[in-house]
Order: sequence, then C-alpha cells, then structure tokens
Amino acid sequence: MANPLKRKRSILFTIGSLDIGGAESQMTALISQLHGKGYSCHVFVLQKEGSLKRYMQELGVPIYSGGLVKNDLLRAPWKLILAQLRLIRVLLRVRPVIVHCFLPLVTCMGALAGRLTRVPLVITSRRGLGTHQERYIVLKPLDLIADWLSHRVTVNSRAVWEDTVQRDHIGGDKLVLIYNGVDISNFDSSRTSSRKIRERLGIGATEKTIIIIGNLIHYKGHEDLLIAAHEVIRHVPWALFLLVGEDRGIGRRLQKITTELGIERRVRFLGLRHDIPQLLAASNISVVSSHEEGFSNVILESMAAGLPVVATRVGGNSEAVVDGVTGWIVPPRNPAAMAEKIIDLLNDPKKAESWGRKGRERVKKDFSLEKMVEEHIRLYRSAG
Repeated sequence: MANPLKRKRSILFTIGSLDIGGAESQMTALISQLHGKGYSCHVFVLQKEGSLKRYMQELGVPIYSGGLVKNDLLRAPWKLILAQLRLIRVLLRVRPVIVHCFLPLVTCMGALAGRLTRVPLVITSRRGLGTHQERYIVLKPLDLIADWLSHRVTVNSRAVWEDTVQRDHIGGDKLVLIYNGVDISNFDSSRTSSRKIRERLGIGATEKTIIIIGNLIHYKGHEDLLIAAHEVIRHVPWALFLLVGEDRGIGRRLQKITTELGIERRVRFLGLRHDIPQLLAASNISVVSSHEEGFSNVILESMAAGLPVVATRVGGNSEAVVDGVTGWIVPPRNPAAMAEKIIDLLNDPKKAESWGRKGRERVKKDFSLEKMVEEHIRLYRSAG
C-alpha cells in the first residue's frame, strides 16, 4: 500500500506540449520550485517532444506521453482517444492527490480523467482570453466541461477572470487568481554585462534597440509593429528593432513587409532564441504589440531586465504595466500610437531608465516567482 504522506504530495501536471510558450514556461518554473521540495511532480504531455523536455528530465520529473506528434490533431484526431486512455492509466499508476491541467483541450481531458480516477483536487488553468473558442468552435463545449469538472480554475489576470465569467458563465467562487511570476535573478548578471552582449550581437554603441519577443503568429501584432517601426526610424534613424520568436507561418510575409517599407537594414529577425535575458540586456525598450493576451510573460521579463515597456491595451497588459510610470499602454492595432510612445522613450533616455527601474521594483514586489509558487502551494494545500 502506498505511503499516504507520499501520495499526498504527488501532483500530475497535464499540458499539450513542452514547446517554449507562456503557459509551458510558467508550468516549468512552478515545477522547478516544487519537485523534490515537499512535492513529487509528474507531467503528462500530449506530444512526445518539446524544447523543455530535457530541462524536465534534468529536474528528475517523470514525463508520460500521450503519443501524439505535431499536426496529429488535424491528421489523426482519433489518437486523442488513445491519449485519454493513457492519461487515465497514468493517474491510476501515480495516484496523485492533485491534477493540474493547462491549456484548452488538455484541460478537458485532464479534468475528466481526474474525476474518473477520483483525484481529490482537480485544477484547470485558463491562461488567456477565450478567443480560441471563436477560432475553434469545438473548444467551447470542451472548456465548459472542464469548468464543470474542475474543483478550481486558476486564471492569471483579472482580465482573464472577467472574460471567463462572461464567456463560460462560471461562478466566481470557483476561480482563483494567481499572476504569472518571474525569477528576477535570471536577469541580474546580464544587466551588468550589457555592453559586452551588445558588442557580441554587433549592435553599435549609438544604436537604440527596441526588442519584440513573441512567436511569429498573426495575433501578436507584428505587422502593426513593423508599420510603427517605419515611423520610428523616420524620426530616429539609429533605432534598431529585434524580432525574437519562432516563425509560426507568417515570417516570410513579415520580411516582405519589412522590405516594402525600406527598413530591412534596421530590423533583425532573430528566430527562436534561448538567451532572452541577454537579448533584453542589450535592449533599450521592449514592445508588446499583441491583439490579445492573457498575461504576458514577456512584459514581466522585460521589467525584470529593467526595460520600459510599450504594450497594447489587451488582456492583462495594463495590470502589469503602470501607464506613465513603468511604460506606456497604447490601443491595439494602432501603429501610429505605438510609434509615438516608442519615439517618446527614445528621445528621453532618463525617463526610460527611470521607468525601467520602477518596473523592476514592481516585478520584485508583485510578480516574483516566489509569490507565484506560494500562491499555488496555498491552493494545493486545500486538497486536505
């Protein structure tokens, strides 16, 4: 018979993949602080591979695969039935006291399997606004089932809370607000060596660098950003834009727009990178141009690196950035407003530096990794 104390500390996390993304990174950070420190963490992932898999293995976290590969959801959706059965088997084997599920579809699968195997605490996590329900109508009923089966639903911003209540008509007593967290120590060493990092990247001493971190997806607003960049460069010729993120299908179009605007020499497409703290240290301003967000990890990372942020007024962005104090909040899909605020910060470096310091202090106080973990532990303890 299993040791009840060991069983009480076991958590099974479920997610679609271990590719680099906001939810995946937050889950990984949470596990890194829990596993072997009073909790035994396990991960069930639909897809076999992912950039974060090796890190999980280095932590000693058992990983269980649903057996899917990329694009199976479109080519062979019947594999989800096998994945659901595998998930149930894993739960029966691990016997966790908590199952915590991330992202659409997998939240429904995890909540259903958790209830069928009588897991004491079933948690699903809503990480963004429910616009996925509009893009893929099948996800709406699956979200509603996940809501119904969950004991608790975590949200990462007040905006996501309000959107979930409105879309899913879920009772507020089931929701738990836990903001994303960032480990500010990851950015300390890079800040002190920013000059060397800029030299290594070939950034001139007089160039002012604007960084945009986000996979190249249409709703991240990169087209708006490039139009804004054209206006910024017209006023500040030494501005340099760094676009960091994996191409998810629009990279060629963005490069074409850059050429048509005549700014290709002032825009660099850096692709998927694993040195984000260093890239932020080499930058002067961070921009988030998204049309939709839940709660942006990029904003927190940028503030932790001491950068002022120009972000669109969507989702939880205005809950992180204090407009006129740690950065500027601008309307979405408005390149002119975005350009105006970028130019404002480029032309006033003392203000930009001051706002960056204030943003870093705000992260320490309100959005630390430690605070995020503590709030999850408080929730997990409700399992009894």
